[in-house]
Amino acid sequence: MTEGGTRDIAVSFAEDRRSAVGEVVEACRQRGLTVLEGPDHVHEWWAHKDEGDLPDTRVRFFVPFVSDVDDFTTALLGAVRAGDEHVLPVLVGDVAVPTGLLHPHVAYLRTAEHQVDALVDALVERVEAAEAAGRERAPIAAVVTRARTEAPAAGTPASFSRYAEQDAALRYLGAQFAAAAPGLAAHGVVGTVHIGDSRIAVRVERAGDVVYALDVQRGGIGGDETVNFVAGRHDAGSACTSGWARPVHDPATGTTALELHDLSLFGRGEPPRSYSRAELFTALWQQITSVVRSSTR
Repeated sequence: MTEGGTRDIAVSFAEDRRSAVGEVVEACRQRGLTVLEGPDHVHEWWAHKDEGDLPDTRVRFFVPFVSDVDDFTTALLGAVRAGDEHVLPVLVGDVAVPTGLLHPHVAYLRTAEHQVDALVDALVERVEAAEAAGRERAPIAAVVTRARTEAPAAGTPASFSRYAEQDAALRYLGAQFAAAAPGLAAHGVVGTVHIGDSRIAVRVERAGDVVYALDVQRGGIGGDETVNFVAGRHDAGSACTSGWARPVHDPATGTTALELHDLSLFGRGEPPRSYSRAELFTALWQQITSVVRSSTR
């Protein structure tokens, strides 16, 4: 299928929700949103098309209307829990979603009969927030097929704690930055590291001027169990982010990884990537030394 271009949202729905979703789509268009929607775009259609047969369109959000938790909507809810920022489910009526499929720090949209305006207001707000954050659109085919094929988190042991892993990651990164900072003197700069209870502040200066600044913080837009990264100077307490990492359990290896959602830390528009603590520190330190070297040219 070759429906290219970009849209704000693409919708998916159960057959019995066709008319109600059509009202929402029309209201969205009247509010200025661009919508990918067609008569075949029911859950069953999205669930069984190969990636090459899905639309060649980039969207800010794939919006499934969840009126029943079937295999397809279960996969999409699982994608949200795993951190996919391009899936935005709308829970219809009093549909019951198992707690294990809900992300504890994501506010899910919910709608019922005669609540079209409120839902459209919420969709417009989410789209505008994504634009303001500079979040790139994603290929709809990749979003859907990734959600369908992603391994479930059922292999996570009961003893796994994201908050304990968050603490361990912050301690590790703080210790590594503190150990490495003196070595920056060889490049003619001064590196300082301040380690607080919830924030690591790394600053690199030359003759009192800041060459590079990095804050590593507890919590952020990904949830209070994540590690937030802010590259560059910013006002204390501001809601800036260059990317965030969520501790995840890898059932294949039995180890913990940090799933990095990179907004501008290393690049833009990249899909989430998992790092070990050591790999993430190495990538961050390479970024710092690269900036320092380029500042001397």
